[in-house]
Amino acid sequence: MPEEVTQGDPAPDRRRILALRRPSVAGRVDPEHLIWAYQSHVTAIYQYLYSRVGNRADAEDLTSAVFTKAIGSMRSDVSTAELRAWLYRVAQTTLADHWREFYAEATRELEDDIQREGQAPENHEAVGRVETLLSTLPENYRRVLELRFLRGYSIRETARELGLSESNVKVLQFRALNRAGRDRKGTN
Repeated sequence: MPEEVTQGDPAPDRRRILALRRPSVAGRVDPEHLIWAYQSHVTAIYQYLYSRVGNRADAEDLTSAVFTKAIGSMRSDVSTAELRAWLYRVAQTTLADHWREFYAEATRELEDDIQREGQAPENHEAVGRVETLLSTLPENYRRVLELRFLRGYSIRETARELGLSESNVKVLQFRALNRAGRDRKGTN
């Protein structure tokens, strides 16, 4: 049985840490080593995680996850510094997994919103006004506006589609919008 020792704590009765006495047996980690590793490093790992997530509940959950992951691969034949460095690496990967999952949920919510918006019924009146307005424009103006605003092409893609320079597309788009605005005002 390992004897209890105090390691650098000014109040020896507050915190007792088990000293390592025996290595792991047949590839299994000694339960006393696990207890010692937990007691020796839990506060530092928790503080590291808390400083990254900013709330107690997540920091506690992540600290628990770190030690749960660590139990299966923990070795007792390494120095305390090596063990601490390894636990910090486990904490870093656990934290990365947490943020990956956190941001994936946010992305899923955005994708749901986009899908809901895409499934909204068309405003037939607005579609009719757009078609009427486009029909009053010359072919080159109409084509630029259709590609840019109805199909969502970039300036570069529109230029490639029409066989024009990007500068020419910008000029045509400007003129088409001005003309469409004048034509719309004339019909009101």
